[in-house]
Amino acid sequence: MTEVPEHLLRRSKERRSAIGGGGDGGSEPSASSGEASGTAAAASAVEPVAAAAAPAPVEEPPKPVPPYVAAALRRPKVPKFAIPVLAALPVWALIYAGTMSKSTSVDPQIKLGGQIFAANCSGCHGAAGEGGTGRPLNEVLKTFPDVKDHLAWIENGSPAAGTPYGDPKRPGGQRIAGSNGFTAKMPGFKGTLSADEIAAVARYERVTFGGEAASAEASSSK
Repeated sequence: MTEVPEHLLRRSKERRSAIGGGGDGGSEPSASSGEASGTAAAASAVEPVAAAAAPAPVEEPPKPVPPYVAAALRRPKVPKFAIPVLAALPVWALIYAGTMSKSTSVDPQIKLGGQIFAANCSGCHGAAGEGGTGRPLNEVLKTFPDVKDHLAWIENGSPAAGTPYGDPKRPGGQRIAGSNGFTAKMPGFKGTLSADEIAAVARYERVTFGGEAASAEASSSK
C-alpha cells in the first residue's frame, strides 16, 4: 500500500483550518480512504495476468484390431474380372437346371422309338441316321410328308430295285429303290414289331432326324 507523505498531510490540514476556521476541529482523513485510494492505485498498476494456456489434448493410443478383422483384411480379395463371372453363375445354374429337366423328361413314345431304331435300323441307316447301306434319314419328311406313307414303308419294307417310292411331288423327284449306291433292301417289320412300336420308331425318325416338332404324333396304322 502506498503511504501519503507527512508534509502533504500537514499542508492539507492547515489549508482546511484556514478555510473552516479551526485547526483541530477538522477531521483527519480517514486511514480507510487513504488505504482505498492506495489499493486502487496499486490495482490499476497491476497488469492483467495472462490467461493460462489450455492444455493440449492427449491422444489416446489406437485400439488393437480384433483378430477376426485382421484375418479379414489379410484374406485375398476377389479379382475385379471375376465379378461378372460370379454374377452370371445363377443364370448359368438356371439354364443348366432347365436343360437337365428337359433331358430327363423325354417323351415315352420317342424314347421307345429310339430303342427300336438302335436295335433294328441303325445297322443300315447309321446310329445317328447319317446313312450307310441304307439312305440317310435327314430328308425323311420330304420323302414321306404324310406319316401314313412312312408307317406303310416300315411295315412293308422297300420295293424291288428300280421302283420309285415316296411322295411323287418330292423336290428332285421320287426316291428310286436301290439307286445311288444304297443297295440294301429294307425288310418289312409288320409281324416283327407291333403297330405301336412301328408308330414309335417312325415318330423317332421324323423328330430326331427329320426335324419335325416333338408335339406331332405318329399314330399306329391299326
